[in-house]
Amino acid sequence: MKKVFDTKWGPDFIRSVPDCAGIYVFRNEQAVPIYVGKAKNLRRRLSQYRLALAKKSQRKMRMIVRKASTVEFELCTSETEALLLENQLIQKHRPMFNIAGAYAFLYPYLGFKMDPSSPRELVLCCTTRPEALEIHGFQLFGAFRSRETVGLAFDALAELLTYIGHDDPSQRAAFGKLAYTRISCFRQVDPEWGGLMTSFFRGESGEVMNRLFTCLLEKPGARRHAEQVQTHLRNLRSFFVSEASRLRVALNHHGRDVSMIPQEERDGIFLALT
Repeated sequence: MKKVFDTKWGPDFIRSVPDCAGIYVFRNEQAVPIYVGKAKNLRRRLSQYRLALAKKSQRKMRMIVRKASTVEFELCTSETEALLLENQLIQKHRPMFNIAGAYAFLYPYLGFKMDPSSPRELVLCCTTRPEALEIHGFQLFGAFRSRETVGLAFDALAELLTYIGHDDPSQRAAFGKLAYTRISCFRQVDPEWGGLMTSFFRGESGEVMNRLFTCLLEKPGARRHAEQVQTHLRNLRSFFVSEASRLRVALNHHGRDVSMIPQEERDGIFLALT
């Protein structure tokens, strides 16, 4: 059921709103959504917007009401259903007063490529535009949420792999200019690292960190930069715990044995766990 009301808040408005879960949408004069919200109790939540007109502490609510011409609500069977519908509408419309969840297209992926014809060549990537890299045969993992955490993990791997193999910047030119993408290329990398990184990026095993630590102990250059190496290893562990493992748990919960999902699906998978 969907009902639309003028935001002049007529006397019968609040009484007409059910006290159950649902979503609500404020629209401007052009009927464009400017804010989408969800509530466990729609009547209580929308009454807060009505009362916000007289409260200085609720500046954002007052601004939304001033900019809006209409408000509509839709009932949901549960708060979880309301969360999922709210997330879907935010990603679809990107309302001006919504920030969280509106930019799923910025969620990053990590991945790599090991050419079967040259199995000792490894190319590492980090991107928010997965379609460009899939064409080049990369195996991608994600989508993850934190660009900062994922970026630090990419930097850590790119730096630590220089001790394991040989950095080969000249190979990057073969991929052209890829928007919103970072690539690092290496030669003389043992093929075993492909399996280790697959398990790591999938959130299944952190063994790659143990192998890195063991290998780096044998490298004089790594020992000379022990503090930096430790920082990189901590960043990898942070990524594994907060991003890769959490995504694997969510995907397993839904019975999805996959390595990557579309960016717009990620939040919905986690919201459905609540």
